[in-house]
Amino acid sequence: MQTSNPTLGTLEKYSGQVNFGGTDGVATLSGTTTKALLLVALTFVVGYFSLVYSINSVFETGTFPKVPMYGALIVAFILGLVTTFKPNLSPITAPIYSVFEGIALGMLSALFEFKYPGIVSTAVISTFTVVIAMLFLWKFKIIVPTAKFRAVITGAIAGIAILYLLNFVLHLFHITLLPDSGPLSIAVSLIVCTVAALSLILDFDSIQSAVEQGLPKYFEYYNAFSLLVTICWLYVEILRLLSKRE
Repeated sequence: MQTSNPTLGTLEKYSGQVNFGGTDGVATLSGTTTKALLLVALTFVVGYFSLVYSINSVFETGTFPKVPMYGALIVAFILGLVTTFKPNLSPITAPIYSVFEGIALGMLSALFEFKYPGIVSTAVISTFTVVIAMLFLWKFKIIVPTAKFRAVITGAIAGIAILYLLNFVLHLFHITLLPDSGPLSIAVSLIVCTVAALSLILDFDSIQSAVEQGLPKYFEYYNAFSLLVTICWLYVEILRLLSKRE
């Protein structure tokens, strides 16, 4: 069961695992949906207060709280790794991850909002519109995640990750690999946003497959966490795209 979301790769390892909890101990789509909504809502609410705090901090002190933002990013990254490799801990780590991810995204959003007023609300609406559209396309089999489709999207995700990492390293030496503005920059962002959106199709399908295999109840939190990771990535990419069109 391959997927573009690395967190969902763990599902393959646990597929076929015997469940001794009976029907009450099996992960379900309804349970996963409920927990996904809870995690997304938690991230959104925390992100909102984080954004407001960041804006107030700038007006009151004249400085942006970069240290808390980077600290939240690091903690979220560590929690993401723990959740990925220890899915049985996801009922605890996933909600905590949502809090720190919300803090980081809220502060990052404040940076964009200062420079491009109104961009955050547009990005949020656009993100949820894309998620709903991808769910519709997957549910009614308008887009079917075939083996070739999975391979292409997975390869694209790996390529984007390598490209971003290389760009980050070169940036440390004051070398620009990816332009910050212009037609080429917009084209790159459009491609990345498209890949992020299409990866949702694979996530929905992989989650359903995992549920059908009768994985343990805690995979509801794990699957919800996996979906949240993709949604947050999509939101950041949409923010970047919108900022280039201003």
